[in-house]
Amino acid sequence: MQKQLYKPLWEYVPITQFRRPTAALHQTMRNSGQSWLSRLQPRLFGQRNFFSMPPYLLNRVAPPPDSDQIITALTAALHSWQLAKEGEQAIQMLVGPPGSGVAEATVALARQNEWQVMGAPTVRQILGGGDAWLDQVTRPALSPLVIPQLGKCFLRHQEGLELLSRLLDWLQTTRRRCLIACDSWAWTYLKKTLQIDVMVPTPLVLAPFDGAKVQFWLPFMANRIHNGRFTFRQIEDGKLIFPLAEMYDKAVAHFRTPGEVERYGDWVSVPHFFRQLAAHSRGLPGVIWQLWRQSLEVTAESKRNMPRQEPLSGDDKRYTVWVQPWSRLQLPLVPNGLGTNESLVLHTILLHGGASATLIADLTPLSHNEVRRILQMFWHANLLEKADELWQVPLLAYPTVRSFLANEGYLVDDF
Repeated sequence: MQKQLYKPLWEYVPITQFRRPTAALHQTMRNSGQSWLSRLQPRLFGQRNFFSMPPYLLNRVAPPPDSDQIITALTAALHSWQLAKEGEQAIQMLVGPPGSGVAEATVALARQNEWQVMGAPTVRQILGGGDAWLDQVTRPALSPLVIPQLGKCFLRHQEGLELLSRLLDWLQTTRRRCLIACDSWAWTYLKKTLQIDVMVPTPLVLAPFDGAKVQFWLPFMANRIHNGRFTFRQIEDGKLIFPLAEMYDKAVAHFRTPGEVERYGDWVSVPHFFRQLAAHSRGLPGVIWQLWRQSLEVTAESKRNMPRQEPLSGDDKRYTVWVQPWSRLQLPLVPNGLGTNESLVLHTILLHGGASATLIADLTPLSHNEVRRILQMFWHANLLEKADELWQVPLLAYPTVRSFLANEGYLVDDF
């Protein structure tokens, strides 16, 4: 079999084949967000004034990942499931670590194909047994059923697993085609409590991004909107951080047509920055994207010269973006002296894919006032964010929070 020169950048693999990228052997030690070595290293361009990149520039230089790419890869992965005969391979599981975008891709794919999407039951429905919700799910239909957030169908509560247990009983007997996505933290918990892994087929998961993938992917994002307008240079020495970008952009384009998945080559040498970026992010593209945005800086001159709203000019003018070294990245840190109450709140939020203050108080022995205090403390430390009453761990802080909970002995996901 001929070896592929360029491989798919986005690809779903069986969960048993997921291999998290490892850190480089010479991983930089951190201390309060900076290493002692970085504090001794002067910037070659220290005379310049560098600034954090404002949002309007960030969204041009590092726009959100292309959701169409993830959906295209998911469509390819589900090809055999869609073509399976009635009664064969009726259930297809997907597991999504934070920052993998699996739940969103599942919903988008379902809407494209006009499949039935079942949202999660409410907390009251879960605690009440969920008869009405389960009746909707199990109602006979010809189109596939999609449950994009299985992790929202249970609670870590003495009565919080009954509904999901009944759903699993139905899944083992149904002939209806079902596509189910589950958060990785919920998946690990359900393996331990309900042995879900022996009741459903082996799940698929988005393949991790290693340093080689990252080195191809990051230029793709900037070039997708403003092709060739940005030049990325290292702050320490001014060298190009993507020296092969122009060469392999042309080569990859030759092997890809519109509607196909972007491709990368694993034969290129990978600088330490990209290896470290992939390892710290645990191979999760959403986390990598946030870290990449955190590393970008701009000079005052660039801020003045780059248009705010109108499209970039059609001439050959380029804009320089400066990339901080890994050792200088300012990342959220877990405060010292935390106790069981604080770690329990973080674990509850990750286990349930986000939670309100009220739900956290209901699921833990903590008072509402104590929960509120802890949430505010973590919010000030940039370890939590809030949207529509739901508290979540930001992707930028996720590796730090996960490492903290693992060291505290909590059940964490497998990724």
